[in-house]
Amino acid sequence: MRDAIDYLLHSRESVGGGVQVGGSHLWPLLWTHLRVTFEAMVVSIALTLPIALWLGHKGKGQLAASTAANVGRAVPSFAVLVFASTYLGLNAGNLVFAMVLLAIPPIFTNTYVGIRQVDRDVVDAARGMGLSERQLATRVELPLALPLIFGGIRTSVVNVLATATLGPYVGVNTLGVPIINANVHGDAGRLGTALLIALLAIGAELIFSALQRAVTPRGLKLTQENHTPRRIRRMRSRSVVALLVLVLASFGLAACGSDDNNSNTTSSNSAAATTATNAQDASLITKNPDNASKPQVTIGSKNFTEQFILGEIYAQALQAAGYKVKKQLNLGSEQIALRALDSGRVGAYPEYTGTILTSFCRIKDADVSHDADQAYTQAKECMAKRNITAYKQSPFTDSNGFAVTQQTAQRLGNITKLSQLKDKAPTLKVSGPPECQQRVDCLLGLERTYGLHFKKFVSIDIAKRHEVIKNGQTDVGEVFTTDGQIKAQNEVLLQDDKQLFPPYNAVLLATTKVADAAGPDFATTIDKVTAGLTLPVMQELNSRVDLDKQTPAAVAREYLTESHFIK
Repeated sequence: MRDAIDYLLHSRESVGGGVQVGGSHLWPLLWTHLRVTFEAMVVSIALTLPIALWLGHKGKGQLAASTAANVGRAVPSFAVLVFASTYLGLNAGNLVFAMVLLAIPPIFTNTYVGIRQVDRDVVDAARGMGLSERQLATRVELPLALPLIFGGIRTSVVNVLATATLGPYVGVNTLGVPIINANVHGDAGRLGTALLIALLAIGAELIFSALQRAVTPRGLKLTQENHTPRRIRRMRSRSVVALLVLVLASFGLAACGSDDNNSNTTSSNSAAATTATNAQDASLITKNPDNASKPQVTIGSKNFTEQFILGEIYAQALQAAGYKVKKQLNLGSEQIALRALDSGRVGAYPEYTGTILTSFCRIKDADVSHDADQAYTQAKECMAKRNITAYKQSPFTDSNGFAVTQQTAQRLGNITKLSQLKDKAPTLKVSGPPECQQRVDCLLGLERTYGLHFKKFVSIDIAKRHEVIKNGQTDVGEVFTTDGQIKAQNEVLLQDDKQLFPPYNAVLLATTKVADAAGPDFATTIDKVTAGLTLPVMQELNSRVDLDKQTPAAVAREYLTESHFIK
């Protein structure tokens, strides 16, 4: 808890290094989160209040009110986001649209019910005094229904504040970023941000409770107080005060103890990344003074360790060649990264051939070639149609794979291939993320291609993929082929001898505009450093960050130095 609160109070380096997170870096996320909430609530109230007021006044629409409440609870906001982003693209409008749909039911239901619960004798008396129907609705029914209406608004605000964390899925950086990207912000970021959102919800609850009380007519207020014992009211007040004191005390303790939280020991790994290189003179990147006069190149990356390392490698190599380079790592998912490339926010970023074909070129998984060269050629041609240049692919492929411990491999007869599991699978447990069961490049593919039917599937958080193998919770576990833990923990990566998994070789994507302006040295430099990225090398580099806790920038420089690309 202390580390989580310290994350909220002080900036720190991300888990993988290379970017600053927490502290003041949360302000832009908080601002966007609150702006989305405000816009969604304004739109919801403007759309819902007049309709519900009119229906309630007329005594119609009872079915509509109950339907709105039930449908609003049943439709998942995430499903709305996926639907909207598919047809409308990735933008803040999708998030606001989904939040509006989430906010409408409580407001509509409470407004309708509040209007219908106004004493009919009061309404008839006002009508007898000559008030018009419009005046009845706005001057009599609405004021008397305001407490219940504000209750609906209060519920909607809290719901929207909590659910706006889905923003990163549609390219909107809300407070959901640290929760969803725990591999960047760590468990402290995930817990700390969840605590911050809880505080926002409590704050909203208190503010709207005060507003609800302020707009309650004095007669109704006295009636409510008469029906609520003083002891209960006092207990409610004390509970709120106690909660606030507890939160403030936690922040105080975290602030006092924060000096101890950022002391990380960095273990240096003396093992060199083994790379087949030519003579040092041939490998060395030569600095060309002419490149300094060319436009600055912004190198981006997605949001996990390997991408940070690749982004740093390309950025540092281009700097060594004389280019002016800016880094914008941690872009997010592939769709967000591609949008950043299309918009010119970044000039280049590393991607994978399998991702390009399935996510960008809309080719079905089953139709992707399992030949790495054919997949690369297809991806390169597809990107060229979008005015994007794909440079040479890496020797390594970062695809799904399945691994076992050395002990398990020996127990099963020194197995090294997936096909050797066929007779043994009915007695074994296999693990993977929840979606693994339906994916052709995971459990479904193992069943169809290899005929493997395991005793039990263990659903896990993908971040725990090696931990469950190591501690014996599962016998066979889904991993990524470039994971550093495979080498560090001496796991056996089972060979995909029937070529189930499509190739995911890394390629640097750059806009044609950037590629043309950068000149021939750009391609020469990129292709040179990419050629040394073999599977053992990438596993080693990943382990230096994930296990040895070095920064991606330091690891990238070690790779370039040890491979004699730079001095």
